[in-house]
Amino acid sequence: MRRIWLVILGDSLAFWLSFFAMIIIRFNDSFSRMALREHLFPFLILYATWILCFYLFGLYDIVNIKPTIPHAKRFISAFAMCLAVGMLFFYLVPIFGIAPKTNLFLEVLGFGIFSFLLRRAVYSLFSRQITREVALAGKTPYLEELRRMIEENPQLGLKITCFSSDLHEALRNFSAKRDMVFIFEETSEEIPRKDMVSLYSNKAEIIDVAEAYERYFYKIPVSYISQRWIVENLSARKNAAYAFFSRIIDIIFASLIFVISSPFWLLGALAVYFYDRGPIFYTHDRVGLYGKPFRLYKLRSMVTDAEKNGAVWAGEHDPRITPPGRILRKLHVDEIPQMINVLRGDLSMVGPRPERPEFVRELEEKIPYYDLRHVIRPGFTGWAQIKFRYARSEMDAKDKFEYDLYYLKNRNIFLDFGIILRTVQIIFTH
Repeated sequence: MRRIWLVILGDSLAFWLSFFAMIIIRFNDSFSRMALREHLFPFLILYATWILCFYLFGLYDIVNIKPTIPHAKRFISAFAMCLAVGMLFFYLVPIFGIAPKTNLFLEVLGFGIFSFLLRRAVYSLFSRQITREVALAGKTPYLEELRRMIEENPQLGLKITCFSSDLHEALRNFSAKRDMVFIFEETSEEIPRKDMVSLYSNKAEIIDVAEAYERYFYKIPVSYISQRWIVENLSARKNAAYAFFSRIIDIIFASLIFVISSPFWLLGALAVYFYDRGPIFYTHDRVGLYGKPFRLYKLRSMVTDAEKNGAVWAGEHDPRITPPGRILRKLHVDEIPQMINVLRGDLSMVGPRPERPEFVRELEEKIPYYDLRHVIRPGFTGWAQIKFRYARSEMDAKDKFEYDLYYLKNRNIFLDFGIILRTVQIIFTH
């Protein structure tokens, strides 16, 4: 968390540097308090919206400050959005008496340069300078994957100095070090009492693999779930305030989405009908709260006999998808009728994505505790949807379930609101 706040602090510094640089460049002959007064307040409002843009584009996920091409593209896209927001702001809200086209461009350009440089500084700081040594003890594939993920993300500030399948070997290499992180498999043999005392006396942090995944990668490995973990960490019922505000958010967002997007889904419905004169809507059973089935509504995007041989996983280039259906899926317009399900209470705006009963029966046999997804209302969108790609196989379903477990444990009104906002960004950029 402190790394994220450091990035936010860096962006704040970038804003002020770029703002004063813009004032000096544009008003070098008449630099005055009047120029500051005219520009400071509107640009502060803009900065608040730009922080929101950064959040929507995932620029405050610590894994996204890596200096790679995909992350650079995300960074550039976010600043293009910032510029567009600024132009709309001064055009639609002309109450400030200024129309700073050149000033806005200079501010966004300077903000982008300073923010990029400061993010590189944070990356270098935590990947090379401010690091904590880590010892990994265990032998499951999850631990090997954790090792790979830590090595691929040096900005986490973790440096692996010991990786051993033997618990005692890891302890020997670790116990003499101070301020380290000791990650072990809880399912393996217990840490001897004297070694536990030694670790704590050296101010080491001791966590199991499940907590490490949750802390650094926002998922919880299913192999580390037990009845004890479920009792200690999951609550099917949140407090009354959360339930009340969650339902209010569902109704407000579902109503707004349904009304605002009505021109698009009406055009989509016409396109579906005139393509093959088949049904406009496609309804099928999904597994809902406590395992009870409900009918999910969508605009039909496949041929009418797409499931004549039974339900199958949809492929990336599925030949059953019609030309108008491909456009509807690309724009996510086919999903809009699900707002009816939200208003009816079948779905919440945020929750584990509901699956087909045919798939659920198979997945419950192969993935331990998969039915935990059904202890809360399923969602139109969810944590797994913004963190993972579309599930096209049982292995994908398992990975998405691990993100669902994180949401089940950590859900709250702020996380829900953030997921909704990130979903909006994904719809408009994918």
